[in-house]
Amino acid sequence: MIEATSVEAYIETAPQRELQREAVYRTVCLALHPSSSDIARFTGLPRTSVCGRLRELEKEGRIHKAADKIDPFTRRRVHWYAPGRGEA
Repeated sequence: MIEATSVEAYIETAPQRELQREAVYRTVCLALHPSSSDIARFTGLPRTSVCGRLRELEKEGRIHKAADKIDPFTRRRVHWYAPGRGEA
């Protein structure tokens, strides 16, 4: 069961999540092939917050996973994101 305080906290943080979502979306639109780590570096947001906002934006159809690339810092294969088809 979800505690009432958890629900209240979720509701109270809605404006902050919306600001994060827009920052992540703008970064996807403006950066060249950004991964979640790139977006975290560009925005200064924690990577965990970035991943949550990316999932929300994907679900809304505003962005999509475009392809994979090798992260220059970690040398691991990562997804990069692009605006949803027909956007930006």
